[in-house]
Amino acid sequence: MKKNHNVLIVGAGKIGTKRAVVARQLSQSSKIYIFDVNKKAAEKLSNTVNGIPVQSLNQGLKNKDVDIVIVSAINKETKNISLVALKNNKHVLCEKPMGINYKEALELSKAAEKYKNVLKCGFNHRYHPAIQEAYKQCKKNKIGKILFIRAVYGHGGRKGYDKEWRAKKALSGGGELLDQGSHLLDLCHWFLGFEKIKKIYSVNKTMFWNMEVEDNAFALYETKSGKVVQIHASWTQWKNLFKLEIYGTKGSLEINGLGGSYGTETLNTSLKTKLGKAPIITKKSFKTKDNSWKYEWMDFTNAVETKRLPLSNHKESLEVMKTISNLYSL
Repeated sequence: MKKNHNVLIVGAGKIGTKRAVVARQLSQSSKIYIFDVNKKAAEKLSNTVNGIPVQSLNQGLKNKDVDIVIVSAINKETKNISLVALKNNKHVLCEKPMGINYKEALELSKAAEKYKNVLKCGFNHRYHPAIQEAYKQCKKNKIGKILFIRAVYGHGGRKGYDKEWRAKKALSGGGELLDQGSHLLDLCHWFLGFEKIKKIYSVNKTMFWNMEVEDNAFALYETKSGKVVQIHASWTQWKNLFKLEIYGTKGSLEINGLGGSYGTETLNTSLKTKLGKAPIITKKSFKTKDNSWKYEWMDFTNAVETKRLPLSNHKESLEVMKTISNLYSL
């Protein structure tokens, strides 16, 4: 980050706090404004990052001193807040998903083009070291032409999970497919170069939790060139799990864990030798703290300064939302 950016954080919850802390770490002199409907939460976060609590959302969004808005609100509010921010000449980093459906995502994407501001969706998983390394290996043709991708992501919720806003369709727009499933779809689309989809199929079921939205999402799709993607996102994964497998004509890449409760982040590279013989496997562990939020912020602010598109920009995230809407409509 080459210059100071004055930032408005909308939403002082867990993710808003992560964003605020990173913004402060990378710039001690930036002004960080905080808004939350829970004024105590806004004041607490302001104290943590030496920020400025804002009493009115409208006041914050129209503040000419602010050039970046981070939207960490519930899904239902994402589109409206982001849209007002773009109209007020702010660059926007909105947490995934980009709205609650494709229609909202399309409206936001068009607004970013119209007002010529950077709009990025918060998909921090792209910046995890194992995923970055795997992507580089794919680009270098290390495993050959990609044949298929398998991915699983899940946790088991917590007491009262079925009473939280995520469980209410009017507030969330959908369940686990929109939540952790959107991360998986973003990664799969990215590794496959956002290749157009030929066939798509899904099973979205509420299997355990007493809620209006799905707690398990199973999706399968085939791209126009014949590559296949299979994902499972689950709120009944009693032991937290993240696994991403990419298979190619020369070998495979297997990513496990994200650190913390998901276990040590690892990357296994398997290169086939002769058919029927065991592959040569290289294992690498990444035991450093999670810096994905930091690197995502650096990518975003650099994009703002250089007038380029960041990773998970509005065009890419629109395609993710299109896939999600198609999976829900089946």
